[in-house]
Amino acid sequence: MKTTSAFWCALSLFSGAVYGEDSLLRFKPRERESVYTWYSQAETLMRNGTFERFLKSSSQAYVSMSTLKVLDNDAMIQRVGISAGSIVMNDQVRAHPAIGTFLEYIQEPTGAVPKAVGNGMQFSVKNMQMMLPEEAVSIGTTWTQTIAATPGFPVETEIRYQVVNQLGNLIIIRSKSDLERHEVMKGMFYTLKGSAQIIFNVEAGMILRNESSNYVEVAIERSGVERFTKMNLNSILELQF
Repeated sequence: MKTTSAFWCALSLFSGAVYGEDSLLRFKPRERESVYTWYSQAETLMRNGTFERFLKSSSQAYVSMSTLKVLDNDAMIQRVGISAGSIVMNDQVRAHPAIGTFLEYIQEPTGAVPKAVGNGMQFSVKNMQMMLPEEAVSIGTTWTQTIAATPGFPVETEIRYQVVNQLGNLIIIRSKSDLERHEVMKGMFYTLKGSAQIIFNVEAGMILRNESSNYVEVAIERSGVERFTKMNLNSILELQF
């Protein structure tokens, strides 16, 4: 991780020293396949009455993304999937269950995903996307993205973005989510708190790095029995080539 440390050190040293003009953030097609590394660590505590279980897990994977076709409206047919990886759960190492699984979807330059192609995973694909603002941005610009409720997380949530710095073609963006104990049905509460720091390359039209931390809690309070699942999840997605 020495290269990564040096990169962040350079950003710190030159932070605020290089300011460009307003920048229009748009995803762009790439001629070659993009390969990202994905690292995640999770700690999960589950309780059901007197029963309690703690799980510690981590995963690493190579995520490949390629542009199959550019449409007339500049939208792209993208293909993304995991080509290699592993999961460690309570010191047991297993192959990543999603190896060899690829999804195809249409992505607009702003990040919107109007259609998933050839699969029923449209909500999953939509939730992994980052929506970009319509207007050009500069340091201090903010915008929001609304994530629709899904069967896995049945609460509409909002992500708030802010441009915090710029170094040449690199735009540094911070995001935050804060859903405080929302009752989705009687006695069932959802909590979500998350933050991320994202590096977006304006010239290449792609994310270089996304480092995020999230806390999720699902609590059920019925019949006097305490039931909950609490999870802390930290992850890093970083472009390799």
